[in-house]
Amino acid sequence: MTLHATSFKIASQQNGFSPVWAFTFVRRFLELRLNLSEMVLPEISKMAPRCRSLRPGEEGRLTQLQNRSFAGTWGFNSNTVEEIIYRINLPNSSPDDIFLIFDSDKPVGYCWTRIEVRKGNPPGEGTGRIYMLGVDPDYRGRGLGRQLLLVGLSYLRSKGLRVAVLTVDSGNKAARVLYKSVGFDLWKGSLWYEKRLE
Repeated sequence: MTLHATSFKIASQQNGFSPVWAFTFVRRFLELRLNLSEMVLPEISKMAPRCRSLRPGEEGRLTQLQNRSFAGTWGFNSNTVEEIIYRINLPNSSPDDIFLIFDSDKPVGYCWTRIEVRKGNPPGEGTGRIYMLGVDPDYRGRGLGRQLLLVGLSYLRSKGLRVAVLTVDSGNKAARVLYKSVGFDLWKGSLWYEKRLE
């Protein structure tokens, strides 16, 4: 069992639990933040047809690409087409929020964005999120992740958003370098602890 928390070990000690109940630190995730109003971003139309939003009926292709892109990544469990369809149809979600990049007619990378709006906020007061960014392992090192990231950020700004955030594993050096090069700064972090159940 893995729990997202920063205080389980402290709480267990303060409440007199035996050390056998202590949780072990396993991961640190970083929340990064970017001011979109200061960015120079490409027009999404200039990336087409190499890069475009997800179309109805392509959920299976997205599922395969996502599972391939994140295979072996800590904490990732393979998704089914049904799970992907469910997430796409959640409130404040749409196929328009997901961008695919192609090699001929093969999708080789994707950027899934989200718009997080609190009830009652005026337009532009929400936060844009780079929810997932993945590239097929056979196509890494070609700058596709950067292209997708810029397209995702451009899309979020086109919706009137001024701030974008994302979460990255502190151990993912390549991703951290990419995000820093675009202008993301550290905002906050979270620690993950686990306790193996016998």
